[in-house]
Order: sequence, then structure tokens, then C-alpha cells
Amino acid sequence: MIRSMGSERGSTAAGHGGVCPEIGLERLQALHALGTGRLPPALVEEMEQVQRRAEQRLARSRDHVVVAVAGGTGSGKSSLVNALVGQEVSAPGVRRPTTDHAVAVTVGEDERAAALLDWLQVFERHTVPAAGEGDLAGAVILDLPDIDSVVDAHWAVAERLIERCDLLLWVVDPLKYAHGLAHEGYFARLAHHAEVLMVALNHADRLAPADRQGCLEHLRELLGRQGLRAVEVLATDAIGGEGVAGLAERIGARVRERRAPLERLRADVAELVTRSAACLPEPGLVELDSERLGAAQRQAVNETALLAGAATAYRQGGQRALASPLKRLLGGLFAGLRRRTTGAAEPGAALPRPQVAEALLRDGLLQAVEPAAGRLPAPAAERLRDLAAAAAAPRAGELRGRLGGLPWFPRPRVWWRALGGLRGASEAVAVFGALWLAARGVAEWLALPSLPAPTVLGEIGWPTALLVGGSTASLLLGWGGRRLLGPGGRRHARRLQRQVAETVAEEESAALAGVREELEHCQRLSTRAHSAATEVATPRAA
Repeated sequence: MIRSMGSERGSTAAGHGGVCPEIGLERLQALHALGTGRLPPALVEEMEQVQRRAEQRLARSRDHVVVAVAGGTGSGKSSLVNALVGQEVSAPGVRRPTTDHAVAVTVGEDERAAALLDWLQVFERHTVPAAGEGDLAGAVILDLPDIDSVVDAHWAVAERLIERCDLLLWVVDPLKYAHGLAHEGYFARLAHHAEVLMVALNHADRLAPADRQGCLEHLRELLGRQGLRAVEVLATDAIGGEGVAGLAERIGARVRERRAPLERLRADVAELVTRSAACLPEPGLVELDSERLGAAQRQAVNETALLAGAATAYRQGGQRALASPLKRLLGGLFAGLRRRTTGAAEPGAALPRPQVAEALLRDGLLQAVEPAAGRLPAPAAERLRDLAAAAAAPRAGELRGRLGGLPWFPRPRVWWRALGGLRGASEAVAVFGALWLAARGVAEWLALPSLPAPTVLGEIGWPTALLVGGSTASLLLGWGGRRLLGPGGRRHARRLQRQVAETVAEEESAALAGVREELEHCQRLSTRAHSAATEVATPRAA
């Protein structure tokens, strides 16, 4: 679409029930709704302008085709307009009295053309009679100010009307047909408008036949570089009349079809749709980087320290369960019972509480959305980054709550109780043997009858065997149990590691819902834009 010269005032095109669907306006409306606040503001503003312009243009006469005749100084626009309508309605050259506004020529008497010209803001108007069915009846021809005028107001008027016309006839002359202003300033922006653009090489009589053909071929080559290979290029001589009849016939055919207004609006929509797709990545690239997010969350919760503390807690719990009953009695029976029933760590235990570093989490969230944000337009990227930064605090609260519910301090294991019970029984046997021996000693010292002490092996009696065997068994059970606590602690840490991974990877997060919703919104925008761009790029059936 031609560069906008300012916002148009008028009613919005929110509802276009009467607009012909052939122009694809519904695609533009969908992109505008999804892209507001995400696509570049200038592009969104142009979408609004095209919607307003479509509503306003099609609300006027659909039986007229606005043909804008544009070109640079000396190209012979006015002479060509006069030649097309068969009358001098636009004064050429220096004799033209008002060069800062357009001149309109309506072919055929029709009061409906007045409303169209009011909307175009063209107030110098002429009417010429229609000569027959094959002529330009229904055409509203605009002779525009020079597009290379040194007066800003002149080319501002020209640009505004080029933007609103239905069919554009660009007039060039043999000397300036390759002028950069036309090819780089206008034609480069008209790649989607080939069906509503015609180019006339005027003053062709000044060239020899061979030079004329070479000039036309070069002009077609230049247009082809701008994506306008399908544009009709004709040689004309407005003064001598050469090529004018052919040009009039081609314009007349377009006018009789009455499709030029729709084709122009369709081209405007196609241009905006293509530009929207060009600034958006493929939908598959608009995703949250789950690996970066997971790694950042694990770093923010200090996973390594938590898992090391969990392994330590496992070993400490096992050591208390497997400790010698006699040692616990000597160390304080009641204190030991309290620790076993409440699960509290021993003094000096290094079990960390789940904490979340919000600064690290915020950085991690920003890194997780950056692959998508880096490919999106600036407004969408900024919106996504803001949502990611704002989600850090609530996400930290979620993680603290969920991690706090994990079993960092393990419940007593069955084998702990079993080994602890066996060790207690072994020490009870040893105590019984020790008491037996003590009783025999007291009896001998008091010269009382000796207590019986049956032998087990050789001279070794039962009291000694019970004392030595029970003590040895207790020591072996304690030593073996402690050896098993290391692997058990590592298994406990691995189980918790999986639970931590599940917690940080959980998608049902209210804190991250806004980020995920925005990404889905951008994916839908990208999908619609690329799908629409593919549709408008597909050649239409003849």
C-alpha cells in the first residue's frame, strides 16, 4: 500500500456485512484484532485505514471506476487525459491554472459520481458525454499534480489520491522513465497492485522504432525488478494520438468490468497481509523454551543444596533409628523419644528449607521467552517480556508452596525398624549375659551357692556367650545398617529430584498462564498471517 499521509477520520469498519468478501477484508480484520498491541503501530494504523477506506469507498458508487493519472513533470499527463476523453478538460504545462490539486473528468452524466468525488476531495470537476458502449462510460479520471513537484502540497495531494484510486495509470516519458522516485519510491510499494496498474510511455513519437522497443523492454525489466512483470506497458503519443485508442480501450475494458474498485482494495489487503506475515516468525517458532525455564527454576530453588540436604536427612533419620538403645539411654531416653516421634533433626542438622531466588527466576523466565520474543515484532516482544517478568513473583510463591509439600525428611523405613529391633534384642541378650555373670560373681563373693552356668563350647559358658555374642551382633548390625544408609540417601534424593523436575515442569501454573496465553495468541496471529499471505500469493483463477 502507498505510504499513508495521515489518519483518515470516519467510522470504523468493525462490521462489513455489506462488503464484498472477494477483497479478503475478513482476513485483514482478523489480523487487526489479533495484531493490535503486537504488530508495529504503523502497520496496525494502516490496517485501520484500509478497513475505513473499504467501507467508505464501497458505500459510494460501485458503478464508477476512479482512474488516477500520475506521473512526473513533463510526462504529458494532462495531454494524455485530454486525448483519452477527446476534449481539453485539463490545461497542460504552464497554462494549467491550479497545479496544487487534481482535476476530475467524469465520463457520462451520473449524479452518483458527485458523492464519490466529494469523498475524494476533488472539487475541480468536468463531465464529458459517453460516446457509446465501448467507450470510457463510468470512468472518473483524475489528473493528479506532479509527483516530483518541489511543493509538498502537490505531491501530498497526489499520494492521497493514488492511495484512494481504483485504477492507476502511470505516465512516463522517454527521458525520465527510469527515474528512481517512481521505481523506488512508488513502484517498489505496488508489487501487489499489478492488476490495477498500467504504465504509459508517452511522447513515444520522439523515439525511433528500434529505440522505442528498447525503451519499452528496459521499462518492463525495471518494473519486473519491483515484482510488476504483469503490468501492461503501452507506448503513446498524446499529441499525435498514437496508442491512445488502444490505451482507452484497455481502460474502458477495466471500467466495464466494474471490478477495479474491488481489485484495488484486494491488492491493499494483500499488501498488508504480506507485510504482516513478513514481520512474524513461523508459528512453530513462537514457543516457550521449556528446557531453559526448567533449568532456571531448578537453579532458582537451589536444587543441588535441597537434594544434598534431603540425602543428609535420610542418613540422619536412619542413624537415629539404628542407634544403640543403650547409647540412646545414656544420651537421654526422653530426648531420643521426642526426636523419633516428631521427626525433628538433630541439633546442627543442615536440612535446607525450600527457598526461591526471584531474581534468578525472573532472568530464567526472560531467557525462556527470548527465543520467541527475539523473532516477534517489537510491540509483541515487549509485551511478552513484560508478562514474563511480572510472572516471577507469583511463580516463586507457587514453587515455595509446592516444594514445601515434598517429603524432604523421609518417613522411617521398615528396614530401619527391623534392624533397630534386632539390635535392641542383641543388646538385651548381652545385658542378660552380663547380669548372669554379675550374679554368679556376687554369689561367689558372698559364699552363696553358685548359680548354674551351662557351657556352650568347651569352657565357654552361656553367660559369656550371651554377653559377647549379643554385643558383637549389635555392633555388626549397626555397622551394616550405616553402610546401607548412603545408597538409601542417594535413592531418596533421586526420587525427590524427579518430583522437583515434575514440579518445575508442571504446565498447570496460574502464574505462567498469562505468558502461555500470550504465546498462544502470537501463534494464532502468525498462523493467520502466514495462511492469509499464502492465499493472496496464490494466483487466482482467470
